[in-house]
Amino acid sequence: MDSQQTFLTTIRKSLGLPPTEERSKTTFPGLFRQTNKAEILARIRQRTPQELDKLVGILLSNAKDLNISASVVASRDEAAAAIVHLVKTKNLEFTPTKHVVHHDHPDLNALQLWKCLEGEGVTIHTTFGPDRQLREKTIASFIGITAPAIGVAESATIIQLTKPGQPRSTSLVPSIHIAVLDRKNLVADLAEAYALLKEMALPDSFVCISGPSKTADIEATMVHGAHGPRELHLLVLSPPTNEIAIDTGIPGTEEPVAFQEEYLQCKK
Repeated sequence: MDSQQTFLTTIRKSLGLPPTEERSKTTFPGLFRQTNKAEILARIRQRTPQELDKLVGILLSNAKDLNISASVVASRDEAAAAIVHLVKTKNLEFTPTKHVVHHDHPDLNALQLWKCLEGEGVTIHTTFGPDRQLREKTIASFIGITAPAIGVAESATIIQLTKPGQPRSTSLVPSIHIAVLDRKNLVADLAEAYALLKEMALPDSFVCISGPSKTADIEATMVHGAHGPRELHLLVLSPPTNEIAIDTGIPGTEEPVAFQEEYLQCKK
């Protein structure tokens, strides 16, 4: 028996199946059924705000298991307030001064973070494509802020397309990653995510992120921040839907609202 057969026999034995039985795809039609992209896209586009709220609840619940600090914010002002709070309270790791870098994305540019952080000793960088000093600015930053193209509720995954003005280094190099996800970009599972990706003009690469960097290579002890950000904060921009209240069961999801007043006073 070769190594492949030995491997397959071990799996069959673990599953309680006869060791030599060959299984056919026809035995599991649901598992091997071809997906209908048109049906999936129609389902995504016809999803109601109430259905999206349910997906937000699933996303937040799954994010907790992956050590993602996830919160719902009802407006851009609340998103900015949450980010300002993190910038002010989080400690530096490798750099002596506070630098923050964010993608050149309309949703992030609209936050105008530089206004509220003016006078706080924080330098805000934007990843403009032609900037020849972008590499140095990213290395100097302790927080990187992005706006994912897609969020996947089932696996609490965010998907970011790498393109000019939105390099993948922003989510990989700084110690802390903050992602601002618009609820309208949230899908149920990876099948829906890949259906959307097939409809897009894909860049050279895209990044799927499910939690902060982690490894358990040494003595099976989980360590965060080994090869990338040690923290991932996910802000889901979700306007209130009156019919259904999101019950995530996660303490602290209302935190951005609590310090919104501080931010609004600063913005005036």
